[in-house]
Amino acid sequence: MLKTRVITAIIGFIIALGAITVGGLIYDIVITLLALLGWREFVFLYKEKRLRLPILWGFLAIIAIFVPLWFNAYVMSISIGIIFVALLYMITTFSTGKYNMTSVAYSIFGLFYVVLGFVSLLLIRHNELYTTVQMPMEGTAWGVVLLWLLLFSTWASDTFAYFAGRAFGKHRIVPNISPNKTLEGFIGGFIGCIITGAVYAVITFLPISMGIYVGIICGILAPLGDLFESKMKRLCNVKDSGVLLPGHGGVLDRFDSLLFTAPATLLFIFLYS
Repeated sequence: MLKTRVITAIIGFIIALGAITVGGLIYDIVITLLALLGWREFVFLYKEKRLRLPILWGFLAIIAIFVPLWFNAYVMSISIGIIFVALLYMITTFSTGKYNMTSVAYSIFGLFYVVLGFVSLLLIRHNELYTTVQMPMEGTAWGVVLLWLLLFSTWASDTFAYFAGRAFGKHRIVPNISPNKTLEGFIGGFIGCIITGAVYAVITFLPISMGIYVGIICGILAPLGDLFESKMKRLCNVKDSGVLLPGHGGVLDRFDSLLFTAPATLLFIFLYS
């Protein structure tokens, strides 16, 4: 099992490294595909609770929202998102009981949960985004630098929490959701995120305050994202959200923390600038 997890992690890192480095349309397409897979997993999660969600509507909505972002058409993307929510209302209104109000609520929530996180990952990589805000330094490839800051800081949460929990963990914080999560692990993960963010900032010549702030964001939100997805799986009585990534589960299993940290980091970038 460990060997499978390591192999999958290495392959995933190589793909991520290539896509992030190349950027542009290749990166945008990869993120869009991940969002589509995330929506599919969300739909099948709640199928276990006999809740029927309009999977095709979600696929079309994600494609329609993401494609304009490939070409920096931000207003169009937001407008299309609103139109698809209205379309869902119409589908529910005129359907013959196939989709009820509960389906509407879960569908909008699922689309928001999946899209907000992956859209944020897409936008953080867009260098064009930083031409509209005042960044602290000139000539920096902000998209690549800040995306890796987010990724390393988020990954640090799980890594440091694991080792701190193994070494010092005694006080369980949410045993009904994740029995292995301890207060000591959370504190270790939080400190690890800050250290990682600060060290990364020094190495890449970013303002150290930026690295620390992103570290704090990830230290708080990364474990919450993990717990949130764990809660959804417990409610649906499933172990993993999918089987796409051997040893890791599905896309939502692998990106649960990033779906929380990416939107907050994107907001921080605008506030910091």
